[in-house]
Amino acid sequence: MPEINIFTQSSSPDVIIAQVSASDSELKSWAQKQTRFPSRDIASLSNHRQLEHLAVDKAMLELSAPWSTAQITHDENGKPALLANDKFISISHHAQGTLCSVIICLGNHAVGCDIERPREQLHAISKRFLSQQEQNHFTTTPLLCCAWGIKESMFKTIGHGIDFRIDLIVNAIPSTVENPFEATGSIKGELTQWRIWKVQFHNAKDKDADALYAIAGPV
Repeated sequence: MPEINIFTQSSSPDVIIAQVSASDSELKSWAQKQTRFPSRDIASLSNHRQLEHLAVDKAMLELSAPWSTAQITHDENGKPALLANDKFISISHHAQGTLCSVIICLGNHAVGCDIERPREQLHAISKRFLSQQEQNHFTTTPLLCCAWGIKESMFKTIGHGIDFRIDLIVNAIPSTVENPFEATGSIKGELTQWRIWKVQFHNAKDKDADALYAIAGPV
């Protein structure tokens, strides 16, 4: 059966970060009978997309009631919402092969989260999402990854029609060995604070190569 490995659970906002693994046959079996996503035909999706949805389902089951059984729908832009519930939800996942890392954030107000692997491509596109001042601050791949993740999380709290370089600002990210740690920024001038985890699961062969950064907030 599919396996789940919990990295962390925290509150204010409620966050769970987990890694889920499943074979193709396990995905097919789950997709045909799942009830978590009543408005989506999960069985018709690719294995990659099925795994992303399965990871969300399994991580939600680890939460307390009523969130553990809450159903999830999506609007025309793909933004998730809980059915028959006034709690806000944000979801992000990173799938590779038979493994999917997922972060789920729940809050009483609009929340956003993201999970990213540091990648060199971020240097090539940094001008698209960072102001000139931010480009001067975030010069390493891990810092770029965190800045991108924070801005993605910010974006998810307010929706479309946003200029990442002007409307979303990330302040200097602290250099620390603490895990998690926090960084500040602003959304259209309003100060916000974000929690960042360096995610390394126990089965990682190369801890630095397999590290992810997960962001959630505002806190």
